[in-house]
This record gives sequence, C-alpha cells and structure tokens, in this order.
Amino acid sequence: MPETGKKIKEEFGLEDEAQAVQEYSALNSAVMYPYYPLIADEVLSRLQRMPERILDFGTGLGTLAMEFAKRLPKVQVLGADLSIEMLKEAQKKALEKTTNLKFIACDVHKFCLKIESFDLVVSFGVLHHLHDLEAVLLGVRSLLGSSGIAYIYDLKKKADPDIVSEIAVAMSPLHRKAFLESVEEALSEDYLRDTLAHAGFSAYSLSSPKFSRSTVIKNKEVLRQSSFLGERFNRILVECVLRK
Repeated sequence: MPETGKKIKEEFGLEDEAQAVQEYSALNSAVMYPYYPLIADEVLSRLQRMPERILDFGTGLGTLAMEFAKRLPKVQVLGADLSIEMLKEAQKKALEKTTNLKFIACDVHKFCLKIESFDLVVSFGVLHHLHDLEAVLLGVRSLLGSSGIAYIYDLKKKADPDIVSEIAVAMSPLHRKAFLESVEEALSEDYLRDTLAHAGFSAYSLSSPKFSRSTVIKNKEVLRQSSFLGERFNRILVECVLRK
C-alpha cells in the first residue's frame, strides 16, 4: 500500500483510499480552504520579485497551488504529492480554473525534480505527516534557486489547548478526530530548528503567521464566512520561512 494512502486511511479510519480522499476534501472545504487565499496573498506581498516557477509540495487537492496559479497566470506552478487519488481530484479542479498549474506524482522524501529550479516553494499542513523531515528539507533546499525562498506552514506543538478545543468543538466528529490527531503529531520548534540546521539552512525564521492589513482586507469575505480563521487560529500554527 502506498505510504500516503495508508496515512490518509489511518487518519479517517476508512479502508478505501478514494473514500478517504473524499473525507479529506470535506475537511479541506470546511476548515482549511479559507486559509489558502490568505497565505497566497501574504506570501506574494512579501516577495521582492515575482517568481517564475512555484512548487507546492504535499499539494493534496492542489488548493494552495491553485491560489498561486490564479494570481499569477503567467507563472508556472507545480503541485507534487504521492497520492494518485488526491492528484486526480486536484487535476479536475485545476482544469476548471487555471492553465498554468500542473501536478506530478512524487515522493517528497526523494524529489524527482531538477535542482535549483524553483523561486518559491510552499506547503501547508504537511510537515507532521513526514517520516523523514530532514530528507524533505534537504530536497527543498536543493530545489530552491540561489535567491529562492520557501514558506511552509504547519500546526504548532503544544498549541494553546483552549484554542485547540475551541476549534475542535466546531467540527464534525470525523473532522475533529483528524484535527486532534494532527495536533498531537505536530513538531516542536526545537526539533524544527535542529532539523533545519542539519539540512543546511542557516537563514530561516519560525513564528506564528501574521497577515498584513491589505491581505486581511482582500480576504474579508472569506474571513467573515469562516468559523475558524482569525488571530487565535494563527496561534496554533507555525510559519517557517527558509532561504538557501
């Protein structure tokens, strides 16, 4: 059984990967989807120059990659994931909205991509799923061009339990289970720092995400409609900004 299929099925307690992908899609729509446009707008506002090629690793349903592709129609955006079922769904959605977004089946522990080929690498909610974080970070470092930058987001270890409970109680039982298990598996900042150092990163920052006023204004309707987003949600996440 492919490792990603196994992981998805374990999280949702389902035997069929296609069914598990449907459940992940529901979780994505209900909880995570509103966060992706915020990330895309904020990351692009911080860049000194617009990228020519963007990689979203562990892309899943391709939602974050799609946000970048929609904003930068002349830029090549690539989503990489191990799950074929996930990528099938991602491709369906992408064909409806973009022409500059492609997907590739690829194990992020051993990237099958050309080195130094991306100006921007992004990822959301993937780090705590990885069985060899150092191998993935070494791959990310090799894929970044000389002036490339990576923005990687994930859950924070030992996040405020009151905030975690507040978010969890608003979820369906199935989504709550997956969310709480992911919180439990989150990586500590000390572990992230050690692994980044071993992977050769000397220029990096770890912090809770902060969104500028302009990003918030652009996404005010998304924020109004979401039961989860806001400053309190940001406090259970870590933003890793990596430079080569």
